[in-house]
Amino acid sequence: AGPPYDVLALAAKGQYREAADRLQKTRPGALPAALDAAVRLLRSAPAVAPPQTLAEFRDPPRLLDFIYVYVGAPERVMDNYEGDLKRGYGGPGDNVFLWAPPLAPVRKTARFKAYVRAAGLVDYWRLKGWPEFCRPMGATDFVCD
Repeated sequence: AGPPYDVLALAAKGQYREAADRLQKTRPGALPAALDAAVRLLRSAPAVAPPQTLAEFRDPPRLLDFIYVYVGAPERVMDNYEGDLKRGYGGPGDNVFLWAPPLAPVRKTARFKAYVRAAGLVDYWRLKGWPEFCRPMGATDFVCD
């Protein structure tokens, strides 16, 4: 399942309280504890969440992990993607959300770079062409916006 797009849109506009209210009302199939932690985190955005608060939001479903971007932990969005890759799972379209404009901070992390390398995307891009947000940097590196 994808993220609740209305909540994502509100958060992307910096309307964190409204996003939290909407998330609390829609309850998009997430476990109650993860949903409650997500709402608390959104209400605290854009402040950097303290480690104990992030610990309460452990293992969020992919539909809520975008919240990490707004509380100073964009690299944590990669948790689910890396886990899927370790399990050998990569369904069609699973990586699409990583290209959403609000996730630009994620694309600048070392974890994102390691993930796309491990998933074989960099090799593919070098053969077939680079996506809109990425470009090669020298012979072995790349950068994504």
